[in-house]
Amino acid sequence: MAFRSRGVLLLSICAGAYAQNSTAPEQVIDPAWAEYDASFAQFLPPIFRVILMMALGIAGFGADLHILQRWGMNLWNASGPTRLPLHRATLDPVSLRDAAKESGGQALYILSAAHIAWVFVCWALYRLSIDPLGGGRTLIAQGWEVVALLGLVALWMIPGPFWAVQRALMRLASRLFTPSLQQTIQFSDVIAADILTSFAKVLGDVWLSLVILLYSVYGIAVDERVLWAQQSSIAVPLLISLPYLIRFRQCLSEYRTSSPLGRQTRSTRSLYNALKYASAFPVIWLSAWQRKTPDTQVPGEPNHHALYVSMHGMIQVLWLAAVLFNTLFSFWWDITNDWGLDLLLPSTFMGLLRGQSPHLPALHRRAESRTNILQADDTDEAVEMEPRSSHARRGSMLRLPEKPLPLPTAVYYVFIAINLVLRFTWSLKLSSHLQYLVEWQRGLLMLEALELVRRSAWVLLRVEWELVKREGV
Repeated sequence: MAFRSRGVLLLSICAGAYAQNSTAPEQVIDPAWAEYDASFAQFLPPIFRVILMMALGIAGFGADLHILQRWGMNLWNASGPTRLPLHRATLDPVSLRDAAKESGGQALYILSAAHIAWVFVCWALYRLSIDPLGGGRTLIAQGWEVVALLGLVALWMIPGPFWAVQRALMRLASRLFTPSLQQTIQFSDVIAADILTSFAKVLGDVWLSLVILLYSVYGIAVDERVLWAQQSSIAVPLLISLPYLIRFRQCLSEYRTSSPLGRQTRSTRSLYNALKYASAFPVIWLSAWQRKTPDTQVPGEPNHHALYVSMHGMIQVLWLAAVLFNTLFSFWWDITNDWGLDLLLPSTFMGLLRGQSPHLPALHRRAESRTNILQADDTDEAVEMEPRSSHARRGSMLRLPEKPLPLPTAVYYVFIAINLVLRFTWSLKLSSHLQYLVEWQRGLLMLEALELVRRSAWVLLRVEWELVKREGV
């Protein structure tokens, strides 16, 4: 009885939001609804988009593990550091398959393929069940959306051939959602939380999927206007903010648990990092404010939101400033701190202005790694290195010569350019008030997919820099 009462209450909330965001035929039609691409939302409903993005994210993480294993880092070894070469001379198919299996990447590839197969079957049955005349969602078609959601839950909860990988990821998730400022943050927690920020917009679709599930429980077919109205629900910015809140909490925990190391005060690096993640909140919430600002006045009705309308211009300026600050700060932090590149350091620019070479040639060592990053805390003692070879590297704007550049220089510049473009795009994607535009609806999956690809590349260079830092060369 209590469950039914709560369900009725949630349905009332959804209906209330729908009533607030829709207008009767004789009233002025909201221009946002007029520009909303309902046909695309009907063609590929939220739950299918969620599963597709999960499949891509899992495959991307599997590729990261696979490549890192080739670089000599066994991230899943629980018995202690494993001696692996940083670079292997051969790339024969047998060694590639071994690397995929040893790293856990192979299991993640299979898990990703299972997600894709499941979503394709459910989507095909959904398309066969829609209204043949209007193309709208029927109760039977909606049932296949629910089946897809329940099947996804079962896939993660029931032991299967990749249960070990799933348990490892679930243990990571449990640490991420621990609301403690005294928690010791492992490097794996940082990587997982940063990957989760790339799923921030996907979480908005999770809310819409839950709305569909709730309506299905009571045997009601969801109208597209209901889902459109639910995009203005406060639950959407709350869910989008969650990954950034997790990472923000991690930064504060790193600061609280760090040691002064001979200094009177702790390093403030974690606090600046926390500021970077906190800067995403104004982008998200100012956008949510703009989405709720009325664009029209219904004839004969008093304008109770005149203050919001008058403030719209100021909110727009603040939102643009927040987007610029968050994007540029995040981009600079990626390059300088997460990837350890000197390109954007003031000293590099000053050297260029003086006509000096950024860095002088020097000897550096490339080393074999003994590393177990997923099991080790983020400390200098967590990784042991052994020298492998020595050679000279010419000066570069990317790093000091004594710091290794394992990849070709062109790769770093390509990653930097891609990171800049997709950083700006992703900051705009966090803005829910732009999502009703047709061009954004059509590009929704592409932008989310590109962000996951960017994050996969980010993980590679982030782990590569962590290895370089711990070499002690």
